[in-house]
Formats: sequence, C-alpha cells, structure tokens
Amino acid sequence: MVLSSFTVTFSDLALQVVAGAIAAAATGRAMSGRGFGLVGDLIIGILGAVGANFVIGYFNLFNLTQFGLVGELIVAIIGAIVLVVLLHLFTSRRTARTAE
Repeated sequence: MVLSSFTVTFSDLALQVVAGAIAAAATGRAMSGRGFGLVGDLIIGILGAVGANFVIGYFNLFNLTQFGLVGELIVAIIGAIVLVVLLHLFTSRRTARTAE
C-alpha cells in the first residue's frame, strides 16, 4: 500500500498545514494579478505542503528523519510556494489570452 510507507503524526501534519497556509498566503499576496483570493491560496498552500512532504517521503528524495520537524516544515513551505506560483502562472496566462 502506498500510504503504509508514509507515516506522519497529527502534530507534524498540523504544523505542515499551518506552515503551508502561511507561506501560500504570503506568496499569493506578493504575486501580481487577481490570484485566487486568500482562501484559495490557503487551500492551495495546504495541498502543496502536504503533497510535497508525501512525495519527498515516499520517493526518499530527502532524508526527513535526519532533519526532523524542521526539515518537514522547510519542505512544506517550499512545496506550498511552488504550487501557488505554478498555478498563478498557468491561470494568469489563460485569463490573459481570453481577455484579448
């Protein structure tokens, strides 16, 4: 089973969600354009944070056990920022084309 190799405690998950939401909200406000709004950026950030930690842990791309919670939070912040930026880039191009 895929999820059997990925274990996370509730407190780690809660901190990943908070870190991802804060990073995504800050990134969404820093990006130019309409964006997704505060709630949309928060949801995207949470998905990016949890998704990044899952991918890193599942494929053993980074030794999360060596760095512990700090490593998980750094990966969560990076994942949230990357997902928000990518979605802003792809959706801004699409809306710019339809506005012409």
